[in-house]
Amino acid sequence: MESLMADNAPSVFGENIAQQEPVPFIDLVAQYNTIASGVRAAVDRVFADQCFVLGDEVSEFECDVAEYCDSQDAIGCASGTDALILSLMALNIGAGDEVITSPFTFFATAGAIHRVGAKPVFVDIDPVSFNLDPNQLERAITERTRAIMPVHLFGQCVEMEAVWRLAVRDHLAVV
Repeated sequence: MESLMADNAPSVFGENIAQQEPVPFIDLVAQYNTIASGVRAAVDRVFADQCFVLGDEVSEFECDVAEYCDSQDAIGCASGTDALILSLMALNIGAGDEVITSPFTFFATAGAIHRVGAKPVFVDIDPVSFNLDPNQLERAITERTRAIMPVHLFGQCVEMEAVWRLAVRDHLAVV
């Protein structure tokens, strides 16, 4: 079987790509190495304190995030999915409501909306940024729309000024 696959592998510029080196995508080891000592020290502190839920480390993290985001509060969650679900629940979004979001995202985005009983409404993406297309966003708003859930991708933020303008105009939450 190996020979059959190698013999039939596609060619790139006359070379058999089955024999080429893989293209590196993200070097997580290199990224981790830059913060490894701090991460290890924090983990050691948590294990020494035996406070695995909430505790000083979480409180400090929440304060740091709130300050960084210029917000009064921040709440640490077990996952991004939990954070989205709790945000939607806090806004009393549920059955019969619509939440506008991107189709180009991790499944938890639509899953969180569905989990609270609301309907995800997908807005097409901008082909350059891969983020929500603000021009499409306005057309997706209906009388059932309660929130907009933008998704920032590849280090590029959604055009939040356009999102906020529509949210304020139509009294929508931004999650």
